[in-house]
Amino acid sequence: MNDSDIRRIKLLAAIPLLFAVAAYVGQILTSTLISSSPLTLLALNGTDPMLLLVAHESSIVGFLTVGTIRLFAPDLFLHRLGWEYGADAKGYLLGELGEKSFFNRSFNWLERNFPKVGWLMLFLLPGYPMCLLAGIVKMKRLPFILVNLSGTLTRLTLYYSVSSIFDGPVGKIVNLINRYSLPFTVLMVFLIMFQSTKNQRRKLRNEGASDS
Repeated sequence: MNDSDIRRIKLLAAIPLLFAVAAYVGQILTSTLISSSPLTLLALNGTDPMLLLVAHESSIVGFLTVGTIRLFAPDLFLHRLGWEYGADAKGYLLGELGEKSFFNRSFNWLERNFPKVGWLMLFLLPGYPMCLLAGIVKMKRLPFILVNLSGTLTRLTLYYSVSSIFDGPVGKIVNLINRYSLPFTVLMVFLIMFQSTKNQRRKLRNEGASDS
C-alpha cells in the first residue's frame, strides 16, 4: 500500500471517526441539550437511547430529518472504504473488534451469504460494520443507498412511535436528567473514560496476541 492509498483511507475514515467523537460529546452534553436543543443532541449522538429521548422532545419532521442525516452520513464513507480497500478494511475491523467478538466469528458467514441476505441485514442493522461489509462485497451504491435509507427511516419511525406510546416513562427519564444535570454529566464523563480505557486495553491484548 503506497502513500496515496494511506491518505485515501485516512480521508474516507475521517468522517465516520468525527461522528464517533461527536457521539461522545453529545453523550456528555445530554443533560444540557435534551430539553433546550434536542435536535442538536441528535445531530451529535444517534445511539439508540438518545433516539428514544430525543423523539420524545421533538417533532416527527425534525426528528426524521436530522436523524436520517446523522445516521446515514457516515455510512456512505464506510461503504466506499470497504469498496476500495476491502481486505485492509476487513483486517482493521476484525482487529478492532477482537478475535472473540460476535462480528469476528460471524464475518465469514456474512461475507459468503451477503449476496442472498445482505440487503435484509443492511435494512435491519444499517450501522458501521454492515455498511463496511456492503462495500467489501461490492454492493452497488444505488441499492446500498435505497436499502440503507429505508432501514434508517423505518428505525427512526419505530423509535418515534415507541416514544409516543411510552410517553410517561420517557418523560420521567428526561425530567430526571434535567433535575440532576450536573451529576448526570459527571457520570457520562466517567463512563466515557471507562469505555475508552477498556477499548484501549482490549486493543493492546489483541496486539499482544497477534505478536505472539
